[in-house]
Amino acid sequence: TVDMSPLIVLLALLVVKGTEGRYPFDTCNPGMVNEGWECNKDNLCWYGCQKGYCWSQCNGASDALWMGKEGTCNTWWHYLWSIEWCWLYGDDYGETPTCETNSDCVPYLYNECSGPCSL
Repeated sequence: TVDMSPLIVLLALLVVKGTEGRYPFDTCNPGMVNEGWECNKDNLCWYGCQKGYCWSQCNGASDALWMGKEGTCNTWWHYLWSIEWCWLYGDDYGETPTCETNSDCVPYLYNECSGPCSL
């Protein structure tokens, strides 16, 4: 069998290099602007209220290719127009906060994920 690892690394580097001018490091992923989510301009993560609970974009696998400031979300990666996300912890690592609108989630934007960061 042929080891494809060097080819995969090269392809990943070419993708990252090719996106440098197209995707900024100062705004949330521009490919997701029409989803009805809100952009946390401090950490470049999309967030919102989904099914009555607060969630936020996060970096899981996409972190390997992210060259932005530490603690910010990847502003160009998506998989079939889906971003990595997680439910947020409530106060003091409590249950995921409930919500009716995206703005209800603002107090929890800097809380950690209460579960895995995934698609």
